[in-house]
Amino acid sequence: MRVAEFLEENGALVVVLGSLAIVMVASLRSSLLPDGWMALVSGREIVAHGLPSHETLTVWAHGRRWVDQQWLAQLLLYGLWRGGGLKLALFAHAAMSVGAFAAAAVLARRLGATARSTTWISLPVLVTFYPGASVMRTQSFAYPLFVAVFWLLVTDARKPSRRVFAALPLLVVWANLHGSVLLGAALVSLAGLVGLAGLLASRSRRGLWHAVVLTFAPWLCVLVSPYALHLPAYYENVLRGSGFSRFVTEWAPTTLTLVTVPLYLLMVGGVWLLGRTRNRLSAFEKLAFLTTAVLAFQTVRDIVWFGLVALVLLPRLLDEVIPSVPEPRRLNRLLAACICGGVVIAVVGVATNPASWFERDFPAAAADAAAAAAGPHGRVLATSPFADWLLWTHPELAGRVAFDARFELLTPVQLERAARFLGRSGAWARTANPYRVLVLGTQDDSQLRAALLRSGLARVVHVDRNVLVLRHTG
Repeated sequence: MRVAEFLEENGALVVVLGSLAIVMVASLRSSLLPDGWMALVSGREIVAHGLPSHETLTVWAHGRRWVDQQWLAQLLLYGLWRGGGLKLALFAHAAMSVGAFAAAAVLARRLGATARSTTWISLPVLVTFYPGASVMRTQSFAYPLFVAVFWLLVTDARKPSRRVFAALPLLVVWANLHGSVLLGAALVSLAGLVGLAGLLASRSRRGLWHAVVLTFAPWLCVLVSPYALHLPAYYENVLRGSGFSRFVTEWAPTTLTLVTVPLYLLMVGGVWLLGRTRNRLSAFEKLAFLTTAVLAFQTVRDIVWFGLVALVLLPRLLDEVIPSVPEPRRLNRLLAACICGGVVIAVVGVATNPASWFERDFPAAAADAAAAAAGPHGRVLATSPFADWLLWTHPELAGRVAFDARFELLTPVQLERAARFLGRSGAWARTANPYRVLVLGTQDDSQLRAALLRSGLARVVHVDRNVLVLRHTG
């Protein structure tokens, strides 16, 4: 009976959440990208050799200090692979992404928002959340932690409690999973600063230590890692970007496109709702919304965090400006039951596919051709989508691949050299001279392929729908 009542009241929201789950599961074959392969390779290295300290996998960064801040997430992903192959790792990623989205919706309801308003806000949030959250990588482990920490902070802003200090051990775990822990620490510290400002305004000392701990302790939690002494320099390098945006679009600033229209609607609509409802949100909630909005403008990769914050905060504001209407309870129950059945069918249907189905964009024949062409000593220059995949499928290539997706290990000069090669500018052909094999994308690198073949610098060894293997003849 309780399940039926829940579906009747929240049917439309369940449909949205179920739709996200179905799309996430159905698209798992497209969820494997460089970050996922990199995590698996790194996890395997940790199991075989312990925590790394210096780079040994690539040529360009060989011997350079490797601060593997995400070591725990890499180890967990590799453990999932050992337990059930790529299929299990991908399903775990999907569960964490969908679970975080669902938890944010539940938090919005717990804070007093109606199911209808939560559903309306969840629609544009889903569109902004999905592109980043659909990719299997170490960041997948951060989504549930982000919602958990934000849950503690929002409830503490409404009614202060010692329970908020549970955010600190969560930050410690997060600090060894993904670099987005800096955002989590910043939000906890922001909550502490808001508390200190309130105490100064009221000239009260009650709750002073509460605010002080929240302000300063998060930054100590961020450093609880085997790489503690080297993390400040690592974070500085990553936050500065060092030209990453030329290779990874997620590091580029967010621009207005058809894909980002829902994001802009959430931002503009959210600011309008903040002005219209004024005191409906706490000072911390308002600042958290504005802070994550600014970050979402700065880099594409921060859009997911703003989406989760918007899903938690905006439904309550929407309730203030639109009239309430009765829920179509019987229709809600029917639709929710259908979408739940659809989720089960999608999970079973995708889970029955063979492992090769999930690796469609990374055919084993192409990797074998590249390794065979390289021989026992030849080096390989692969564009970043394929470098870590080659290292994963052919571990004997370790130390012979030019560079991979860990751009933070490269110097600005090396990043510029890679950009010139990909853009065919300057002395771009010289970059390929030390490498016997070149691995490119058939579509993304079509112009580079044409230039190499036209100049006689390479000949085709293997080609399929997505990967091209060339033998360097220069």
